Amino acid sequence: MQPILKPKRKTSLSYYLIGFLVFLVAVVSFIFSVKYSGEKNKEYPVLTYDAQLPIPDCDSKGGFYTEAFEIRLQTNNHNCKIYYTLDGTEPSLKSAVYGKPILIQNKTSSANILSSIPTSPRWKPPVGDVFKGTVVRAISVTDENKRSDELIRTYFVDEKGSKRYSFPVVAITVNPDDLFGYKNGIYVLGKNYDDKNDYVKKDVKLDLPWWKYPSNYLKKGNNAERPAFIEFFESTNEPAFQSKVGLRINGNATRGYAQKSLRVNFRTEYGSGTLNYKLFQTDSVTKFHSFILRNSGNDWDKTMFRDAFMQSLLTKSKLEIENNRPVIVFINGEYWGIHNICERFDENYISEKYKMSKDSIVILEMGGTVTFGKKKDADSFKNLLSFIKTNDLSKTSNYENVAKAIDVENFIDFVIANVYYCNSDWPNNNVKYWRYKTSAIGNDSLKARDGRWRWMLYDTDYGFGNTGTDAYKMNLIEKARIMGSIGIIFSGLLNNKKFVNRFLEKFQYHLNTSFEATTVLHSLDEFEQMYSPEMRENINRWRVIGSFETWKNNVQEMREFATKRPAIQAEQLNEYFKLSGTSRISIKK
Repeated sequence: MQPILKPKRKTSLSYYLIGFLVFLVAVVSFIFSVKYSGEKNKEYPVLTYDAQLPIPDCDSKGGFYTEAFEIRLQTNNHNCKIYYTLDGTEPSLKSAVYGKPILIQNKTSSANILSSIPTSPRWKPPVGDVFKGTVVRAISVTDENKRSDELIRTYFVDEKGSKRYSFPVVAITVNPDDLFGYKNGIYVLGKNYDDKNDYVKKDVKLDLPWWKYPSNYLKKGNNAERPAFIEFFESTNEPAFQSKVGLRINGNATRGYAQKSLRVNFRTEYGSGTLNYKLFQTDSVTKFHSFILRNSGNDWDKTMFRDAFMQSLLTKSKLEIENNRPVIVFINGEYWGIHNICERFDENYISEKYKMSKDSIVILEMGGTVTFGKKKDADSFKNLLSFIKTNDLSKTSNYENVAKAIDVENFIDFVIANVYYCNSDWPNNNVKYWRYKTSAIGNDSLKARDGRWRWMLYDTDYGFGNTGTDAYKMNLIEKARIMGSIGIIFSGLLNNKKFVNRFLEKFQYHLNTSFEATTVLHSLDEFEQMYSPEMRENINRWRVIGSFETWKNNVQEMREFATKRPAIQAEQLNEYFKLSGTSRISIKK
């Protein structure tokens, strides 16, 4: 049976034309609605800051809570509306208008935002969801489009509450574009990394090692500082302090790491020129112009505390050492891992510690580069180097001239520390020293104001076994004698018998006290126990150490260095100075 065929329907040209016109109208209407009616592209009036407007009030302090809760915002100005954000961005007329209580809850299951942004050529995404808090930023706005200052509070919800972390917590709030934006962000590779044409213009070689490749995070100076807000929570969960600050990336080669060191600056343009708080319980200083949230430098992929540990062994020496304390950092509510708060060796540090005018301070580095002061302030140091190179310091008068220009005890401790620690990143790097400008050079009664040069111990991360399992065998005495400004001074002083005797006497003292194996191992155990509860989360966040077991092995390498180094160091000293009999350096059993 033949199938019944339906006759074909004739379609006129007008039918297709009508359909096309309907489709065209629909597309144009969609584009028009997106371009001119969408909230995203709506133009809003510019807000004018009014210092007289009260900031919004909140009924709950920032910090840690054990369960979800609601917060309430209010303003005592009835002509104001409250605009707020919960993602770290600055509130504006585009933001939500407050109308009902805001739910604060654990946000860990929400998407990783900032922590999913690559921050280094070797960056790796976190394992799973990072722990997150909620950042509330709110302003009051009048009908005349005047705005108040901001309310900024960071909240964390976890069943352990303030006991979730054994370290204090630093919550940083910053406009995301300032740290992570393609053009302006100082924490990312960004435009500088991609702009090959700019490299050619600046004659920058393109075969650089990965940590030197031009990137946004290599920017330095005032143009590379970004405004931010910081909240500091001690273990009591009470906000210890909060302040507007300026943020910069700190360090040199370690800027290339995914987790970076941050310099926190307190300036009058942000509201307060200083932080008045006792950051370090073992130190009497309570006034700070800046501090560093350090990523542990070249120890970042090893233990996270190497430099802090080595600094702690020399608290009774004549050295300037940096106070340290570990903290957990969050950026816009996202877990950013372990950092070490440490002091920054600058003119403010010297001024506050020794109660002297900053104008009277000179800070140099390496062979006489001025880091604070005037160019001519380096002349006296360069003249000192010239004197040492052209005069025999075995002569008492020449030696005494040098001893009036430098704090010999301080210099000896500086050399001993770096030699004993096998700090291979020295003295070709990390040499910084200062003096008080005075005409009374060498006057012992003035102590820190005697005009002598004094050295500072910092960035020792390449020491204490960092460079390998055989690092404890390294002999840095000869390197200290021939390299840089340290080499000029040390080699000259070694011609003087009085100096050599004092150098060996102090080295013997440190071997039997500061570096005595039992004492050092006990201190190392304390550091391991202190950091251990926080390492797994940090390892999962940055994925550079590998595993908790790897971290334990890295600490064990430090333990082996502490055990084996004293005897090796004593033997190196005996051989170098040709000591024998009762003059030999020995180790206390």
